[in-house]
Amino acid sequence: MKKLFIILILAVIFLFSACSKESKFGIEQFTERMNSQFGTNYNTADFILGTDSEGEKYMLYEEGDTLISVSLDANGTIKGAALLVTDGGDIAGCIDTYKKVCCVLTGDDESTQSSTLTNCGITADKIKYADSNTVNTVGKYKYTAICNTSSVTLFCERA
Repeated sequence: MKKLFIILILAVIFLFSACSKESKFGIEQFTERMNSQFGTNYNTADFILGTDSEGEKYMLYEEGDTLISVSLDANGTIKGAALLVTDGGDIAGCIDTYKKVCCVLTGDDESTQSSTLTNCGITADKIKYADSNTVNTVGKYKYTAICNTSSVTLFCERA
């Protein structure tokens, strides 16, 4: 009877862990989640790998007037993402894409993420091509918007 109980407990633990999303994942899981949850057509091969002057790795993906940058840690897992839209680009569309990227990074649903971004002041009526910035930490994530007359950059990263 004890053996059966132990096997049952182990099976339940295994099944519960298999159902949860891992909080640390790479670019392949990121593109799969974006494609399945939001109907995007991101392809891992379309992301360009780069290294900055300090040896930090990142991946870039250009879509129209928006540039998505995903920063990676030493193990190749995503630690944050940024979206850049240049002057004349669709800020509302960029914020919508940013919301979706944040959903994938944080594991939140769209309504929760919309509420978080609204509370952080990251909305289409508040983000403009003008000098301003905002930084907010909500739970384990930091949401940043840096705006100037030429571009708007939105960051979401683990705090």
